[in-house]
Amino acid sequence: MAENQDRTWKELLQDFIKGVEKAIEELEKRDVDNIPGAKQALLQRLNNMKIHFPNNDGEIFIKSINDKIQDAFFPDTQDLTQAFEKILKSRTHEQDFIINELLNGFVTSKAKAIALETQGPIIDRMVEAFSRRNDFHIVDHQFYAMFGDPNKPRSYIKKQLEELVNIFGLVSKELVIEKDKRRSERKVYTFYTFPDDILKILEQKYIIIDNELGYAYVSDDFDRNVFICMFLANISINRDNLEKIGGSYTVNGISAIFALILILSFMPKLSVDETNPLLKDPSFNEQNMSVIPKSWMMKQVLDPLFEPLIKIIGYRLGGGLWLSQIIDSEINKKIHNQIRFLLKDVNKWILGQLCRVEIPIFVEIANIFTEIIVGADTEQK
Repeated sequence: MAENQDRTWKELLQDFIKGVEKAIEELEKRDVDNIPGAKQALLQRLNNMKIHFPNNDGEIFIKSINDKIQDAFFPDTQDLTQAFEKILKSRTHEQDFIINELLNGFVTSKAKAIALETQGPIIDRMVEAFSRRNDFHIVDHQFYAMFGDPNKPRSYIKKQLEELVNIFGLVSKELVIEKDKRRSERKVYTFYTFPDDILKILEQKYIIIDNELGYAYVSDDFDRNVFICMFLANISINRDNLEKIGGSYTVNGISAIFALILILSFMPKLSVDETNPLLKDPSFNEQNMSVIPKSWMMKQVLDPLFEPLIKIIGYRLGGGLWLSQIIDSEINKKIHNQIRFLLKDVNKWILGQLCRVEIPIFVEIANIFTEIIVGADTEQK
């Protein structure tokens, strides 16, 4: 088994290096940048990747994915509460924006595939619904009204909504009324909520008690990030059970999102000329932003890197099971393309230039790359 795993990993590394070589070949043909040194900087970075990424059994990937991405977003635990709490704590304001934009788009499209008739962003509607009560419960008929299809049987709706509940790690509870006031008969109400230990965290973090008015309410800080963290925590503990995490769709979407994060992390940071108008724009912060030149965005440069990275991410996060789901099907290609197009959405446009914000995960992964290159250069000397 270990030999098969080693062989698979070596093949994935080889495929990535072939992709790097293709990207170098494409980049050398073109010169579309208006930033001096941009093309050369990327060529140098790609050549360094070609040299160093296969070393020590893909050490850069292992440290980047296992130590940074997995630790922050997919903790290695079977405890949902531990996973949720760790993911929630690892977020920063800037990271929230970029990671949430990537994940929110994907989760919304996944949820919308389940709740087809729903109007508006799924996660935003769930935030709204769960914010109405200070116990973070919603009753089943509210859930059906929000996400159901009145033209389809209730049994069909229930099955679809159970899938929606599952991908967010929510639970259902029953309240039994032995004698209903209206009909004097036994009545069973079903509620959807968070697991008990998660509820304790939410109550501490998001419930505000107004002593003057004498009631408690949910703060505005309770937002889509809670559901995205639940989504990631659910994947963390159920990564070996595709049915519980949304199947192949989730595997391909998550792998593509974090492949994109790796690409953004590996891009070299460029300094612009002191006469560049960007430096005078108040929305540009030279300390934590860098320009992404047009040549770096070309499909011919990105795609040879992106596709093998998706498989590498999938393999590191979910082993052979996830890798087996990343096949060249039309559906998967569509998912990968949707994620790739998000590259322009999660970065900032300033004066016609696309700028990357240096969020912690980008910086941490870039530092791993730099440390290994510097270490290798030192050894050679």
